[in-house]
Amino acid sequence: MSALRTQLKGLKELRLQFCQTSPASSGLRDFVAKNYTGIKQANPELPILVREASGTEARAFARFDKGVEHKVILQNASADDIAKTLEMLVKNA
Repeated sequence: MSALRTQLKGLKELRLQFCQTSPASSGLRDFVAKNYTGIKQANPELPILVREASGTEARAFARFDKGVEHKVILQNASADDIAKTLEMLVKNA
């Protein structure tokens, strides 16, 4: 989680979408429960939007400078896998 708990230069918005009951979204729900506070404390100006909707697949959208946006599907991923995926997304942008 170290990369997400530091200043995320270039990242303008992080959106997390998932189903509040689906087993396929449980990893993202766990990730949000464990890591939201730490990420927000390290990046107080960063909008982090958490959206729960019935039947929605677990996914994340990251918006960067100049309107560049990347999407990753996080279905059936563990909280640790999600942290690694988001770190790579931020580093590779």
